[in-house]
Amino acid sequence: MAKLLIVDDDVELADNTKHWLMQSENHQVDCCYNAEDAEQMLSQFHYDLLIFDWQMPGMSGIDLCKKIRAAGVHTPILFLTGRSAMEDLETGLESGGDDYLKKPFHLRELSARCKALLRRPEAIQELTDQSANIKLEVENRILKVFGTDVALTRLECAFTEYLLRYPDRSFSAAEILKAIYRADKDSSEEAVRALVKGLRKKLGSCGEPRAAEILTTVPGAGYSIKG
Repeated sequence: MAKLLIVDDDVELADNTKHWLMQSENHQVDCCYNAEDAEQMLSQFHYDLLIFDWQMPGMSGIDLCKKIRAAGVHTPILFLTGRSAMEDLETGLESGGDDYLKKPFHLRELSARCKALLRRPEAIQELTDQSANIKLEVENRILKVFGTDVALTRLECAFTEYLLRYPDRSFSAAEILKAIYRADKDSSEEAVRALVKGLRKKLGSCGEPRAAEILTTVPGAGYSIKG
């Protein structure tokens, strides 16, 4: 059982989602219908997963995500959105979100996404590449690149961990998708591509010029990390 917070101005959708997650998954679920009330809840309680509507009156889900990430909250965030443009989805992930689900959605798909985000990495505390220029602190979700610390989201950490486990291989978006979202068979490869683009942007702006070069795309093969 996990403790979840749903934030959506669509009261019927939020309540139905809450009921489903409580009855089918046995989670403890709280609901808010605006970001301002959610902010208050987050200051008082700890949650294992946050589910934010993308657009709400007043503060949007994106703005709430940015605000709590800036305050040091690392809880995984799943966005619910009616948007479909790749640029919009990238914005959501770059703001600190871990995944997104397009509306309308099936509640079973929602359950699968929640299970994937709630699944913790295997008990490996640290991974280092062969050249020792890259070190991943799994528990803290910190990637050290040439001595520079880069804070990762849960999905970025899982993605980086997977590539570092197999330093001599490259993985396609489909393979990475299956490895990160093992419980979610309906996820799109778009999510992986957006994740890679966001991570590249983060590495490129971390202050270490060589950092952006560690995540490579191998034509016809996929992605790899090399120091």
